[in-house]
Amino acid sequence: MMRKKMLMGMMCLFLTATTACGGGNGGSKEKPKTKDGKTIVTLSITYANQYIKAVEKKFEQKYPEIDLQIQHIDSSESGPTEAELEKYLKTTNAAILAGQGADIIELSTLPVNHYVEKKLLTNMNDTLEVDQTLNKNDLNMNILNGMRQSGGLYAIPSSYFVGAFVSDGDILDKKIKVDENNWTWDQFVSVSNQFIQQDGRQGGRYALANYAPEEFLKLVVKNNSADYIDQASLKAKFDSPAFINQLQQVKEMYDDKILTADQAKLSNQLFYHTYLFSPLDFYDQGFRFYKNGKLLPTPHSPGDAGGTTFLVPNQYGIQANSPVKEEAWKFLAYMMSEEAQSLEEREGLEGFSLSKSVNDKLLSDMEKFVKSSEWTGENASSIKDRHFKQVRQLVASANRFASADDKLLSIVMEEAKSYFSGQKSAEEVAKLIQNRTTTYLNE
Repeated sequence: MMRKKMLMGMMCLFLTATTACGGGNGGSKEKPKTKDGKTIVTLSITYANQYIKAVEKKFEQKYPEIDLQIQHIDSSESGPTEAELEKYLKTTNAAILAGQGADIIELSTLPVNHYVEKKLLTNMNDTLEVDQTLNKNDLNMNILNGMRQSGGLYAIPSSYFVGAFVSDGDILDKKIKVDENNWTWDQFVSVSNQFIQQDGRQGGRYALANYAPEEFLKLVVKNNSADYIDQASLKAKFDSPAFINQLQQVKEMYDDKILTADQAKLSNQLFYHTYLFSPLDFYDQGFRFYKNGKLLPTPHSPGDAGGTTFLVPNQYGIQANSPVKEEAWKFLAYMMSEEAQSLEEREGLEGFSLSKSVNDKLLSDMEKFVKSSEWTGENASSIKDRHFKQVRQLVASANRFASADDKLLSIVMEEAKSYFSGQKSAEEVAKLIQNRTTTYLNE
């Protein structure tokens, strides 16, 4: 009870509305109103697709006292051009840094870490905890917890995509033992070595193909960014023994032709890495390349939690200076609700749901479809109940946000090339990456 009172007190500080906690205005900005007295909440987004428009309509029906105004690039149905996007990002970033702009901002292509460090975004952690409109038991907290940084929750997605290593089940189920509950990069190396030694070389197969060494390193860093960037202090850790060892390990696998940059059919690889946008992706793709497709998580570093990685199509944050934080939060809470997550318009656009019950229905419907005569995918008779179970387990296990931004990843790739080509040592390259990423993070 005491904790709940404390959290309610914190929520009062979070909310700027004078009626929220019965106090004075505390010097806060006046809430903007329409001519008919509705509170205006602005949402800045690059492109307003049919789903976000449907959420807006339902939200305004539920909260008729709020007028949600979506600000987006005025573009064609195909989405913004590169020039339009660049202009939008430049002006939006400048507005955020100045403490101005929209109340809710879609942040997926913006430097969220920098905004958090400069206290330009609102921490929604305690507000989420005390919110009474959300069914917390139905909310996928793995995803929200994975989005936390610097001890707070500053960005919320509407959905997520699931990281996966799709593999040849005939090899992993019958010839090489895999500990799926502890699927680390070290075990990936061990299994890949065993595969090549047993029969991979005779069959012209590889553990993984179609990746240059620096691209594979990028995959590792992106999916384990917390190992190399301290999110709380924005400090890089690329000069650590762990990263130097990672560089050496990757090079050795390419030297031994366990991994290759050469083009090869997916069916000639033991694994391929992907993100599932829907359950059908596994049944449709995995069984096109393998008669017995097997799902594994994206490997994690030793000592890290299990589960798999996830990506998000969007991230919504509330500007720290917004005068309508209470109303802005209501929109984000509604967006996470089972009602909004169940809207017909989200199908095919949004990936997996933040609502457990919506995901359960999505998975069940897909299982019925794949079992029916309507589905015409390859190797349909090979899909068993265990494969449906693998998808459910993987979707539920998503908990690590693959959050490293493109600029940081490009630095890693650029400098790593000189190590993989033999021009510089692993230690030299690690130091160069450390210096450049430190400069970037301090900008």
